[in-house]
Amino acid sequence: MGATRLSIRATFLLLIAAGSVNRGVAQNSADGTIPAGVSFAYKFENPRFYIPLMEIDLAVDGSGEMRFKRGESDEMLDVKFKLMPSTLARINQLREASKFLTSDADYQDRRDFSHLGWISLSARQGELFRKVRFNYTLNPEIRELADIFRGIATQEIHVFDMAMAQQYQPLDLPGKLEALENDLRLERLAEPERMLAPLREIAGDDTQALIARNHANRIIESIKKGKFKSPAKK
Repeated sequence: MGATRLSIRATFLLLIAAGSVNRGVAQNSADGTIPAGVSFAYKFENPRFYIPLMEIDLAVDGSGEMRFKRGESDEMLDVKFKLMPSTLARINQLREASKFLTSDADYQDRRDFSHLGWISLSARQGELFRKVRFNYTLNPEIRELADIFRGIATQEIHVFDMAMAQQYQPLDLPGKLEALENDLRLERLAEPERMLAPLREIAGDDTQALIARNHANRIIESIKKGKFKSPAKK
């Protein structure tokens, strides 16, 4: 009987301890001791370019909004997107590797390439915030980060352009597909797989020209075979 009472008492104490641990974890989360996720912002600007302004806001979960201007119009066009988990993971890997939020490094190279445009990158984690601006950098992590965000903007503009052509200007669609394939070959899209859904929609749309549908199918097959690479070095 004594052994039984000891066993019951030990079990009761273990349950109390487990409850304390669980409450401790909850309290840590409430106090903010578990690091918050990181959100990002990107901006490219060059008034001499046909697309003089591109802006991206990227939330912690990989959802985002991209805004851009085109030509001489002051109208700001905007699109919503959701990154693939692997792309978001790579962005955070680069942020950690560069110690972006805690570093005070100046990423601007001594050479001035402002004629090619200015890039602004920022990140926020809780109360930590940092923003940098440069037109050319030799820092490998920051350069790749900038290339990825530029690739996100490029792919979302392609999605937007193809949707507009498909709906309003179907005769322009073959040209849009040519432009897309060219950027895919030049590794200018952050997520080539992102293009599969809109391309499949075009390929299955009987109201579009056969040349456009066939071209969409060819690009789909090339993406599935991994022929197009991303600026994200996974």
